[in-house]
Amino acid sequence: MPKLEFSADVVVRTSPERAFDYFADYHHVAQVLQGVTHWEPISSRSAGIGARYKVELTAMGFPLRSVLRLDRWRKPHEIGWVSESGLIKQEGGFTFTKVPEGVHVGLRIVYEPPASVIGFAVAKSVDWVVRQQLQQAMERIRDTLESAGT
Repeated sequence: MPKLEFSADVVVRTSPERAFDYFADYHHVAQVLQGVTHWEPISSRSAGIGARYKVELTAMGFPLRSVLRLDRWRKPHEIGWVSESGLIKQEGGFTFTKVPEGVHVGLRIVYEPPASVIGFAVAKSVDWVVRQQLQQAMERIRDTLESAGT
């Protein structure tokens, strides 16, 4: 079954270091990502490579649970993760690239829909909704960072 990919990006008038620090703080996840109901560390570390999180989100009315592990952490350039368990296998990350206006923040998530052909068909049918939600989340983060000053 083919993998599906979502991406969203924004330019924020701030430094790459400040943007990285905001995204590195797991407390912000549920505040900006619609549908995320739980995002808590389950290992002794809550940041850096190897940090693990119990994640719960609601998609199409169904609760989805997984464990994510950070596998990339290059301050102030990149934060990435892979799923260790859960119904949907995924990997993703944020990149932070300095641009003249501030920092370009990119989000990319690649996942394998569950349940073979049926899961793929369902995932494709809600694709535009998820893309829109991710872009709106990135815009809320931009607004939050810019309203707090650089």
